[in-house]
Amino acid sequence: MNMLRAISIAFAFFVTTGTISVASDQIPVSARMTTDLAGRSAQIAVPSVFRVLCSSKNRGGTGFLHKSGRIITAAHVISGCQPSDIIIVGVSGKPVHVTNILKDVHKDLALLVPNETMHGSSLKINSADKITIGSQVSTWGYPAGYHGRAPLLSSGYLSGLDQVKSPAGNPIPRWVVNAAFNGGNSGGPLLEIEEGTVIGVVSSKLAPMPQHIEKALAALKQSKNITQFIRTHPDGTKEKVSTANVVEEVLQYLRSQTQLVIGYAVLSSDLRNFLRDQSIDP
Repeated sequence: MNMLRAISIAFAFFVTTGTISVASDQIPVSARMTTDLAGRSAQIAVPSVFRVLCSSKNRGGTGFLHKSGRIITAAHVISGCQPSDIIIVGVSGKPVHVTNILKDVHKDLALLVPNETMHGSSLKINSADKITIGSQVSTWGYPAGYHGRAPLLSSGYLSGLDQVKSPAGNPIPRWVVNAAFNGGNSGGPLLEIEEGTVIGVVSSKLAPMPQHIEKALAALKQSKNITQFIRTHPDGTKEKVSTANVVEEVLQYLRSQTQLVIGYAVLSSDLRNFLRDQSIDP
């Protein structure tokens, strides 16, 4: 009995001292963050970025103040909305109504004309056409589910350049950004951190889907009977699939994509051309 007690005490001492020894041998690998991820835009971005709401479509996004006094946003944020449907809300919480909309759906850009003067410093649009890949970038916006007054900061890196198809099927260049873009961030400014200038407009989040998932969603949308439909496999065999089966399949796929943090942004060159098309000096 005494021997068992002695062994227990020795084992406890070994575990305790062993734990302390291991802890003392560990070297922290974290380092103090020395880069200001908000960059030079921090002081002016908060009062110059707005929540854009369309009541008729129950849809929301982000916009930012241009020196012309208009609000720049993404065209898809206000798609199908009339000026009377749209309100702009800034950090003050005061809703501002819109009198007119100017947009280019192919570039996915829009200008909102407020019915009163918008207070805040406008964000400067970068005049350069070439931005270094790997540059740190940030955006401010109002992602879905966030109800605070001030826009939220998201930061990342400029990863590359890609092309997407416009509604007319034409290739449109887009910045590829490694950052957390979420629903509601669309229309927000993409800022180059060092200069604090706008190099793009947040447009979308990259979320590719396999063809069979796209077909499943299309079948759900077109089906007259929401209970079940027939799915044809690549080998030609047919399968009767319930709505629940499809929803489970889609959710499983979305689950596998949660680690993907890549988004698209309209180029500043397209933004400058869009403003010139509206007879506005960028």
